[in-house]
Amino acid sequence: MGGGREGSAGRALKARRMGTFFTEAQLAAPTRPDRREAVKLLVDSGSTYTWVSGSSLRDLGLQPTERRRVLTIEGRTTERGLTEILITLEGRTLHTLCLFGEPGDLEVLGAYTLEGFGLGIDPVQRRLIPAILYGA
Repeated sequence: MGGGREGSAGRALKARRMGTFFTEAQLAAPTRPDRREAVKLLVDSGSTYTWVSGSSLRDLGLQPTERRRVLTIEGRTTERGLTEILITLEGRTLHTLCLFGEPGDLEVLGAYTLEGFGLGIDPVQRRLIPAILYGA
């Protein structure tokens, strides 16, 4: 699943009803870690990848290094550019994979990034929490 197309007001209402939430993050190109952009991402463990506006990623000097086929939240198969970024969550910075979102795509924090940080989701408190992950 991933960032599908839906109006921002509809996304916010749906997010509140589903117990999902937004979190703040900072993004940077691995080659320019000092140049960061703050973003607000919908936490979505149903999305494999993190999705961010392609224009925001390009503003950081990033370009797609490959393309990935993904299934959107609406059940459509599509392709998006993919690159490696630096992402800062809760004071920690790690490398992760990120899809180039197109206009209308949701900007989401996906499972690959959450697992990389060792984070889980508390849907009741609507926050990220440390998780114990399977080592094997």
